[in-house]
Amino acid sequence: MSTPQPRSPRPSVMHRCVTAFAPTPDRRGALRLATVIVLLSLVLLAGAVPASARSTQYAFTITGHGWGHGVGMSQWGAYGYAKHGAKYGAILKHYYTGITLSKVGNVVVRVNLRSGQKAIKLSCPKDYTAQGTGAAWTISGGTTSTVTYVGGKYRVVAGSTSRTFAAAPTFRPTAGTLRVLTKTDLGRTGAYRGAIRVIYRGGLVMVNHIPLESYLRGVVPHEVSPSWPREAVKAQACAARAYAIRSRQSGKDWDVYCDVRDQAYAGVAIEDPRSDLAVRETAGVCPAYGGEPIVATYFSCSGGHTESVQNVWGGSHPYLKGVKDPYDYYGTLHNWGPLRRTPSQIGGPLGAAGTVRAVYTVERGVSPRIVKAAVIGSGGTRYVDGSSLRTKLGLNSSWAIFRSMGISPAARDAVSIVAGSRVTLTGRTYPALSAGATVTLNFFYDGRWRSRSVPTERKVESLPDGYKARYSQYTASVSPKQTTRYYFSSGKAKSPVTTITVR
Repeated sequence: MSTPQPRSPRPSVMHRCVTAFAPTPDRRGALRLATVIVLLSLVLLAGAVPASARSTQYAFTITGHGWGHGVGMSQWGAYGYAKHGAKYGAILKHYYTGITLSKVGNVVVRVNLRSGQKAIKLSCPKDYTAQGTGAAWTISGGTTSTVTYVGGKYRVVAGSTSRTFAAAPTFRPTAGTLRVLTKTDLGRTGAYRGAIRVIYRGGLVMVNHIPLESYLRGVVPHEVSPSWPREAVKAQACAARAYAIRSRQSGKDWDVYCDVRDQAYAGVAIEDPRSDLAVRETAGVCPAYGGEPIVATYFSCSGGHTESVQNVWGGSHPYLKGVKDPYDYYGTLHNWGPLRRTPSQIGGPLGAAGTVRAVYTVERGVSPRIVKAAVIGSGGTRYVDGSSLRTKLGLNSSWAIFRSMGISPAARDAVSIVAGSRVTLTGRTYPALSAGATVTLNFFYDGRWRSRSVPTERKVESLPDGYKARYSQYTASVSPKQTTRYYFSSGKAKSPVTTITVR
């Protein structure tokens, strides 16, 4: 915009007002003041914030496939295979590449039921025993025992009697099963097969010593429904058996946790005749590779393809390769989304530098779950792996598609114009749309929404470590005659809404 000249034959109204009150003889100061006032007046006519100072606001839409880490056997995929006539051995060999089926013995598994306790309580309907070193102490059936750790020794109070043990006491039923009265990490109480040992490791730890096949009776019906096709339940029993065998740790106090840190184990209360039958019909059958039981990881739902282990946790187990999962569509989370998130809901958990405008995938696995993504913020870019992305954002799986859409001016800019003035709406969407694609500009006035197509232009943004992010940019000029709300959209994705106020 040019500066008003002092000898203009027809100065503006604003110029005449300024020069009329300007001190003399400093006409140059008056002209400078006139220039500033004219510029401010034009800004007020065009909007509350100059175009150069307007901000962009983003919104995120997340869609995806599957539930769980994606490595090993998809439980819903196994369900689908069984529905289509596959036997449990074929199901296992599909999800665990190159395995054979071997036999293992009914070894004891040690399950950490609860840690960090000041006291452990248990009982038994029948007589039961407590033994540290030396002879066993018989406790009458129905009596509650409370174990504490005092002065470096274990004190057991059972009714009106008590004993002190120098070594960790182990409780065994003379018949039936023990009753755990202290809630497990899975939130359970009730009957548990085998023995219970109480040890002190900074707090009391309740450990269930139980034969493998009995342990599986409390695992399988928690991991899959006993009502599923029997071949799928049998496949689950074999996978759980292999997982337990590979988890046994010599020199340690326990082998597995009772919750989802390992396999969910809920004791006698969850046992079911149908899953018991699947355990019996596969007794000892264990997936193996190179003659050794495998780390038989499994999860709920793949979304149509499992993932190779190195792309999730690292490692090189050759039997944990990503494979197609054609019947996983039975799973309720085969497809999920869209999830709507704000920049703060994304950037906060991910530690974004400044305000995040995109989560851009730079590496995908074979499924294709996210292996590495760039969190692009106003203050810089940082990278996050797919597993952390899933955990920190609470996603169903790392097979996720992030789309962000921006709009400028943002609602916080509070743009205000006179009727007939023009405003340029701009924005970008990550990742880039296909060449020649359009986005939709949606606008609301007179009580209803309207829309029109807006062309896009593909752009490339350089990221650290040699990566590049491709996005699409869009621009729309509008001239509202009354206050109007606007937002851009593309498929399921939407930008935030902004309002242009017309005075």
